[in-house]
Amino acid sequence: MLKSILVPVDGSENSMRALRFAMELGQQNDSSISVVNIDIPYDLSRIVNKMPSKDDEEVKEKVKVPKALDFARAEAEEVGYKNIRFKNLIAVDAAERICEEAENMGADLVVMGNRGHGVLMGLFMGSVSMKVSQNLKCPITIVK
Repeated sequence: MLKSILVPVDGSENSMRALRFAMELGQQNDSSISVVNIDIPYDLSRIVNKMPSKDDEEVKEKVKVPKALDFARAEAEEVGYKNIRFKNLIAVDAAERICEEAENMGADLVVMGNRGHGVLMGLFMGSVSMKVSQNLKCPITIVK
């Protein structure tokens, strides 16, 4: 029986598909779901092409840019999934942090997308889902 499921999200369509899959599975098993987003301070794929101007800062204050957890919350609300919590973490190695979080919470399963936004980082460090699958102590489902 799956009591707890961990779902790392990064806002990509693959991670949202993984969340939807986890919620379907969770509904069948009455599971609690923990959704985590790992912010990596040096993720080069998030570098903006230009330096921010005063106008950019004013626009940022008026319009909140949705984050990965905002997308995940919206998905959960749409489905009506109640037994779910959201957590933002900061880590240098996303795969290592996901494995730690799964172990700390006693996850019965980790469900994650096979490829996220960190394309440039992935070239240098390898796929996060591959690293997680190699180091995780509980079962993992990778959703395409």
